[in-house]
Amino acid sequence: MDNARTLPAPHSGDSRTFPLGGGTLAVRVVHADWPLDALCAFAARDNPRRAFLVVSKVLGRHIGTPPATMRATFRDLAARIPADLPGPVLVIGLAETAICLGQGVHEDYVRLTGRGDVLFLHSTRQLLDHPVLARFEEPHSHASSHLIYQPHDLAGDFAAPRSLIMVDDEISTGTTLTNLAAAMTGALPSIETVVAATLTDWSLGHDWMARVGRPAQTVSLLSGTLAWTGRQAAARSEDRQFETSARALGTMAQHRNFGRLGRMDIAQECDELANFDFPPASRVRVVGTGEFTYPPFRIAEALAAAGHDVVVQSATRSPVHIDGPIACGLRFTDNYGTGVANYLYNADPADGRATIVCHETPRGSIDPALIAALSAQSLYFGDDV
Repeated sequence: MDNARTLPAPHSGDSRTFPLGGGTLAVRVVHADWPLDALCAFAARDNPRRAFLVVSKVLGRHIGTPPATMRATFRDLAARIPADLPGPVLVIGLAETAICLGQGVHEDYVRLTGRGDVLFLHSTRQLLDHPVLARFEEPHSHASSHLIYQPHDLAGDFAAPRSLIMVDDEISTGTTLTNLAAAMTGALPSIETVVAATLTDWSLGHDWMARVGRPAQTVSLLSGTLAWTGRQAAARSEDRQFETSARALGTMAQHRNFGRLGRMDIAQECDELANFDFPPASRVRVVGTGEFTYPPFRIAEALAAAGHDVVVQSATRSPVHIDGPIACGLRFTDNYGTGVANYLYNADPADGRATIVCHETPRGSIDPALIAALSAQSLYFGDDV
C-alpha cells in the first residue's frame, strides 16, 4: 500500500469582485492549495435564499470535467484528512452535489491510509422502505430536507463509529454541516471527533465549528470569504412554485444500494459496466442524474483509461442564469418523478461529444427530450444489471 501523502505548494491569496445579475460578489482567498480559477467560478441563480452560485470546475456537475481532474481533487482532499482518526470512521457525502466527491474521498482516504474501518454513506432526498437514522436541513438549498438511512453495515465493528467525516463541495456559513453534525451525534453518540472536508471553505469568521458539540476541524483545497452586495433573487410566482415542489421528497420503490445504505466499496460493480464500443480516441460526455453521480464517474475513468477524451457532468435541480461560466443549458423533467425541473448546463449538442446518460431510476424514466437533444444513449444501473 502506497501511503505517500504529497501535497502541492500553496498559492498566494487573491481578492476579486464578480458582478452577478443584481449584485456583486466579493471574494477573498486566504489560503489556496489549488488556485481559485482552477477550482471554481461564480454565477447568478434564481434562489431567494442565496442569489449566487459557486460553480465548481472540478466537481463534474455544471461544467464538464475530465475524470483525472476529479480524481486529483479526491486524492488531495483525502490527503488532508488525518490518517489516525479514531475508528471506526463514518464518511458522509451530502446530496446531491457532493455524493460523488464524498465517495471519491472515501475511496482515496482508504487507499492512502490502508484502513479497513471506514464506511461511506450519503444523504438523500429519496424515500425508501428502510429505517431512517437521521434528518437534517440545508437551509439555502432549493431542496432543503435530507434523510440519512440506517446503514446495513452499522452493526458489529461499525455499531459505534468514533469519527465522522462530512464531505461537501463548499462551506459558506457552516449551518448545513452544523445541522448534519448535530443530527449524527444525536443518533450516534459514540462519535468523538468531526472533520469537514470540502473543496472550498468560505466560512472563515463564522466560527461554526464551535457549535458542533465535538472536537472539529475543516480541511479544504481553498479557504476564504464571500460577501454579497445587492438584491437577492426575486421571489417570482414560478420560483415559489418551484420552491414548494422542490421540498417534496422522491420515492424509490426499487433501489440498488450504491451508498444510501452504506458501502465499503462499489468500484468493481461500476467498472464491470464500462463496455462501450466507441471508435479510438472518441470524445465522450458521461452524464450523471440527480444523486446518481459516482458510478458515472467510474465509467468515465474507465473510458479515459481506454484512450478516450472524456468529461463528466450531471443534471441538477438548480436554475442558474445563462451567463459567464454557464454557456448554455437544457431543461427537462426529473427522472426521479418529483415533478421538479432538472437542468444540464454547458452540454452543447453541437460540440461533437458522444453522450451517455447514466441513471438508477427505471428504464424509460429519462426525459426523451434530453436523449434527443444530445443524441445520447442511456445506461441503466438497476436491480437487473
